[in-house]
Amino acid sequence: MQVTVSRVSPVEISVRVALPKERVSSALEAAYSELGKQAQIRGFRKGKVPKPLLKQYFGGQVAEQVARKLVDETLAGAIRDHRIEPINQPRVEVIDDLSGVHEWSYTALMEVRPDIANLELSSLAITRTVYPVTEEDVEKALQSKREESATLRTPDPARPAAAGDTVTIDMALSLGGVERPEFSSKGRPVEVGASRLLKEVDAALVGMGVGETKEVDVTFPATHRQPELAGNTAQMKVTVTAHQEKVLPELDDEFAKDVGKESLAQLKADLRTDLEKSAKDRSDDETRGAAVEAFVKANPIPVPPSLVEQAMGAMRQDFARSLGGRSDQLPAELNEVLRKDAEDRMRAGLLLTELARVNNIVVSEEDLNAQLEDLSKETGKAVQRLRVEYREKAKRDQLVAQVLEGKVLDLLLAKVTVTEKTAEADAAKSE
Repeated sequence: MQVTVSRVSPVEISVRVALPKERVSSALEAAYSELGKQAQIRGFRKGKVPKPLLKQYFGGQVAEQVARKLVDETLAGAIRDHRIEPINQPRVEVIDDLSGVHEWSYTALMEVRPDIANLELSSLAITRTVYPVTEEDVEKALQSKREESATLRTPDPARPAAAGDTVTIDMALSLGGVERPEFSSKGRPVEVGASRLLKEVDAALVGMGVGETKEVDVTFPATHRQPELAGNTAQMKVTVTAHQEKVLPELDDEFAKDVGKESLAQLKADLRTDLEKSAKDRSDDETRGAAVEAFVKANPIPVPPSLVEQAMGAMRQDFARSLGGRSDQLPAELNEVLRKDAEDRMRAGLLLTELARVNNIVVSEEDLNAQLEDLSKETGKAVQRLRVEYREKAKRDQLVAQVLEGKVLDLLLAKVTVTEKTAEADAAKSE
């Protein structure tokens, strides 16, 4: 067997395998021998059909089966012996006829990861944005916590609905003058001004009283999950059937105890701690993202098309799921929007994998134990219970991938020049 490997492009390899005539003839003889035991042709007993007649009747089928068998027997070994790591199913092209005089050959085309000679890291520079937590932020968080503990009551005396109130409504939709019960609803509680409805309906609710009805024209977004409504204008009849207002608790130590804190001062302190952690997490995430973006920009390697297609498929599924629809309902134009993001995502994965390889970054049991300790603090689950859960291969592989990604990103950040700025200072400059 003679194997010739050639690079068609930075991400595609051609493997030509040539087999001697003797091996091909032997495989054909074995195939016809097996076929001759079973074949039945009119005028001949089973197992007694002459070989020339077998070739006449079944020659094409036998040739196809033998060619497939020879490929199955030889391609995997050729790939292994030449240390090729294909990332997609090889595409086999057979040109030669099995009855060739000297040899028979086929070619397998496959995508591979690009060769990355050197990683450019010396010129990477990014800006880290720091988000300070102010007293105003703490007060907003405190008010939000207060809103969560609010109760509802019917206004006495009765008054028109205002922003922040909860009303129960019936909605009847008409499209082109025809009422569509399948798009209507009854007894739906909504918060006025919370922007959870179409903006025209939300605006109409302000000032309405119980028993009052309004008719408004509404325009549905082009991305609406119902194709009949997407991008269209309809008429909506809205009736208020009930009205309640919020009653907020007093901000005192009793309120703090109700939400599990010792005092109002302790509640404020804990809210500040949570906000500061969220601000740091946001800053860290943005900084890591900026570092990866700079890394990708400085190393414009080609990306195998199959990896891009896989990423695009996943992104389309996620996008469709967020809209409550199916990926096959999304417009074809979306592919062009997603393609660049998919290429960048796959390019980043290839580059980070190479960065890990050249720096011998591995994940140890100590790393995994530390990750499980952190996970225990986040979820409240006992570490021993998590260890049992993550013995399952898929979950363990996921954990290893998370730890490896973190270690590689830490290494990347250590190579990047980082300049800090505060969000407030930056906002002040733009005013």
